[in-house]
Order: sequence, then structure tokens, then C-alpha cells
Amino acid sequence: MENKKKFDIGKLISDNVAWFVLLILVVFFGIFSENFFSFRNIMNLLSQNAYLLIAATGITFVMMSSGMDLSVGYVMSTIGIVGAKLLMDAGLPTLVVIPIMILLTIAIELLNTFLSIKLNLTLLVVTIATMTIFQGATYIISESKTINNLPDSFKFLGQKYLFNSIPIAVIIMVVLFLIMSFVLNKTYFGRYVYALGGNPEAARLAGININKMRYMIAVIEGLFIGIAVVLLIGRLGSAVSTVGVGTEFSVMTGIFLGGVSIRGGEGKLSGVFAGILCIALLTNGMQLAGINIYYQYVVRGLILLAAIGYDVYQLNRRNNMKKKKLEEAREAKRS
Repeated sequence: MENKKKFDIGKLISDNVAWFVLLILVVFFGIFSENFFSFRNIMNLLSQNAYLLIAATGITFVMMSSGMDLSVGYVMSTIGIVGAKLLMDAGLPTLVVIPIMILLTIAIELLNTFLSIKLNLTLLVVTIATMTIFQGATYIISESKTINNLPDSFKFLGQKYLFNSIPIAVIIMVVLFLIMSFVLNKTYFGRYVYALGGNPEAARLAGININKMRYMIAVIEGLFIGIAVVLLIGRLGSAVSTVGVGTEFSVMTGIFLGGVSIRGGEGKLSGVFAGILCIALLTNGMQLAGINIYYQYVVRGLILLAAIGYDVYQLNRRNNMKKKKLEEAREAKRS
């Protein structure tokens, strides 16, 4: 008689925490807001957070490979200001400015990775330093001024709709998400990302070029952050020195909540998608409730701490189960 696997509801929940949290939030807001489930409201929510989901997609590759980039927020601010300056002061056309913004972002992420490799430092340590550099650069370039009235051609991707109903930004976000989900789950490159995060030394011994992989991941991160900046600035129609500040923590909170391990090597992009939407819904709900921005920071910090704590709990739980199985196997051999 064949052994049938029992349905484990506990494992289902633990593997999809973000989706269950998202379901609870959707039900909650659906009950207290009669227009929550309207197509327009859902599209608005996705449009407002498309840049966050796109940035999270690129940053997920970094975190799955056991890296952590804290410079993202000020990099976005700097690139946004540079792009706005090129549009308004230099008078360059949108079709020239957008590629420049994306290429500059890729170059910055490659620089972070280069410094990490050559100085033999973690990406976290390097980006703490570069974060401060870009913080100063943003204020210097912008002269602490807001750059308004960006051309309509630039705002097109962030503000326009397809068939007057679906935001262009949402379409871009979905297409990019599906492409990178395929890359992560169905290609050798995706397997190498997991391997790099799970055990870098084992990955190296298996023949994976670790440094090459890090540079390739940096290109992906820079590409997606660059696109995210274009959509964010385009949606706002202006650029300011603080426009991207805090993005890295919102993204990391969503990524951890989505099941990506702080040690790397574990997680799914689908979980990240749900985690980012959870953060978006909570932020939107707190804003509608008139909760002070500083209390919002406290809530996000608590969520980030809880997500990391749950990750550690899961790791300890798996380690204890492995030890238990080893002990049972040893007992079985003795008997």
C-alpha cells in the first residue's frame, strides 16, 4: 500500500506567510472600505507601488545571493535629480535621458560590487559608505531644490494608461516580474543565484565564477532600480533630493516578509510580490487613517524585526528537525 503524504496546513502557512497576511489585509480593508475592491482602486494601488515592486525584483537577486544594499534610497534620489537636471537644464530629450539614468544606476551598482570584491568587504559595509556619499551628492546636485514641471514625454510611463484603464507602469511591472520569475526558477543563472546565497564556497567548488555572478547580479539590480526611478519620477512629475529615501527599508521589509532568508539562498519572487503589497496596503491604510508618519516608521520597523525574527525561528526549527532525524537514524542503527 502506497504511503500518501498528509496535507500539512502548518507548512503551507509557513511557506506562504506573506500571502496569508495579504489575504487578511485585503479582507480587512474590503470590509471597512466599500470601494476597496473596485478596479480603479486596485489599479491605483498597483500604479503607486509599481516602482517599489520593480525595485524589489532587482534587489531580491542581491539578497538571495546573501548581499544587502543600503544605498538604494539615495542612489534613486541622485539618479532622479540627475535625470531631471538633464531634462530641464540641459534640454536633452526623454529618449536620451531615460537610458542615461538606467546606465548610471547600473554603473553605481557595479561600483558597489567592485569595491566589495576588491576591498574584501561585504556589500552591506560598502553601501553604508556609498549611501552617505550619494546622500551628499543628491543635495549638492539639486541645491536642495525641487525640480518641477518635467516634460509630458517623460511622465508618460509613470502617469499614462492603456485603454484608459490599465496604468502603463503596472504593465511594465508585471512583464518584468514574470520575466525575472522565469529567470530565477527556470534557468541555470537562477540556480546559481540560490547556490551563491546558500553556500558560496560550495558554489565556487562546483565551478561557479562567484565574482562574475556578483557583477551580473549588480547589473540586474541597477537595471531594475533605474527603471523604478524613471517610473517614480515620472509619476510624481518632479524630482527632489529625498524622493527615494526609505525605499531600501520598505523593499527589504517586503522581501523578508515574502520569505527571502536574511542569509540568502531561500525564497521566491511570488512571495516578495505579496510581501511588497502587504507593506503598500499597510502604508496606504495608515495614511488614510491619518496616522503620523513617525508612527508609520515604528510600525514598519516592527514588521521588519518580526519578519527577520520569523526567519531565524524557521532556521532554528529546521536545524532542530535535522538533528532529531540524525539522532533517530543513529538510534535505528544501534538497535
